[in-house]
Amino acid sequence: MKALFYSKPGIENLTFSDYQLTDLRENEVLIETRCMSVNPIDYYTITGIHGINGPKMKISPFPHIPGTEIAGIVKKKSPNSKTNLVEGDRVIIYNRLFDGTCRYCRNNKEMLCVDGGMIGLVTNGGYAEYLKAPIQNVLKIPDQIDWEVASALPVAGLTALNAIEESGLKADEYLLIFGGSGNTGLFCSQIGKIIGAKTISISSKPWVTEFGADYVFENSSALNEKIAYVTNGNMVDVVINSLGELTWSQGINVIGKLGTIVTFGVLTGGNLITDGRLLYNNQITIKGTTGGSVSALDKLINMVKTENLRTKIWKRFSLENSKKAIESIFDKNRDGRVIIENQG
Repeated sequence: MKALFYSKPGIENLTFSDYQLTDLRENEVLIETRCMSVNPIDYYTITGIHGINGPKMKISPFPHIPGTEIAGIVKKKSPNSKTNLVEGDRVIIYNRLFDGTCRYCRNNKEMLCVDGGMIGLVTNGGYAEYLKAPIQNVLKIPDQIDWEVASALPVAGLTALNAIEESGLKADEYLLIFGGSGNTGLFCSQIGKIIGAKTISISSKPWVTEFGADYVFENSSALNEKIAYVTNGNMVDVVINSLGELTWSQGINVIGKLGTIVTFGVLTGGNLITDGRLLYNNQITIKGTTGGSVSALDKLINMVKTENLRTKIWKRFSLENSKKAIESIFDKNRDGRVIIENQG
């Protein structure tokens, strides 16, 4: 099969060429890829470093195929596999490996499995014509969900849903989202509106209002004043911060009493300095989240059907040009998602 892969870390080492696909193992499914989202984690997988000044990432196997957010079609099942999936089914891949037996899996927290890992990091990913995945990681999607939206669900959509649910956001509360025009940001604003919250996106993109944002503010020294005005001085109830270090202190400053700050990204660095007095004086909660559960991804699929969750595409690349897709993920002019399409 054709695939994008590398034998040692570095964008410059990416090659699009033939890659030997091994036989299916027990309880595996062969997926013909259709659409893959490009995420920062894919870039970090290739460079081998997680974020700015971050730790080295443990990647296997080598040569390695990246790609963590994948939608495609079932082509083949391993013999005697126990599944209702059939050839031709449209599917997405839950990208967290899990054993189903540890205490986290038994409590529907498969993303925290003690024997887990991420497809695309500890296994080959989706930037290829075909992908092998465990049957338990393959979820069927209805025909009404297009490939563009489907490919955004396993990482961006699921991460957003998990973050919102873990925050305890309620109707009529104020939700503030740093990185409001990013993939997870757009899902956060839409899910916030479904709950009935008042959403504030921090972004320079006015079109974010099309995705559920009630207010859109650029990040500036006047942000605190604007938030205080909108909230009548109460500040916000929930802050979603996927950017990390450079916006951390601002998130602390705009959160109200009994508020919750949720973080799941370190795009600008992971040194999140906090004055403990601000936390205990206002009883602020800081919570980290990662990915989401299998049941949450199934819930998200149903939300897309009933609530018409959408995404915004900036650029499309063919599988053959997937290296250029990776190179564009941090383009300062990026205005939406970057996707890779395999036309088969």
